[in-house]
This record gives sequence, structure tokens and C-alpha cells, in this order.
Amino acid sequence: MTDLLEDYSLLSEDELDEKINDILKKIEIAYSMGHDVALQQLEFHLENMKLELGTKIEKQRFDLIQGKVPEQYNITDEEIDKVKKDESN
Repeated sequence: MTDLLEDYSLLSEDELDEKINDILKKIEIAYSMGHDVALQQLEFHLENMKLELGTKIEKQRFDLIQGKVPEQYNITDEEIDKVKKDESN
């Protein structure tokens, strides 16, 4: 069964966005024609695509934030060891 599912993680954000729009159009058609089974399958794929797109966007934001952390907030191993030593005294 999993062989039939596409690996959405291999798609770019633009490709995912395009596929989501295609699925939305197909959902409208399936709904208007009363095809409940097709509608459920399309909604399943839509949900998976949205989750993957959300993951990609979250990772992109995290990477962006990582590059902007001020040096004063970076903690080195030496600083951690010093704090531990101070606490033990």
C-alpha cells in the first residue's frame, strides 16, 4: 500500500503547492459528483501534502532563525563547565 503513496518530502515547496491546488480542484469535482470514496482519498492526500509543506516551511524558518542568533546567546562547553564548577562550590 505504501508503494502507492508518493513521497512528498522529495517535492519542492512550489511543487507541493501546485499539487495541493490540483487536489483542491479534484475535491471540488468529486464533491459535486457525490463520489464519497474518491473524496476521502483526495482529502487524505491533501492532508499529507499540507503536513509536508508545513514541515518544509518550519524547517526553513528554523534555518533562518539559526543564522540570526546573537553571539552573546551562544554558549560554549567551557562556559557550561564554568557554571557547573561555580555551582558545586
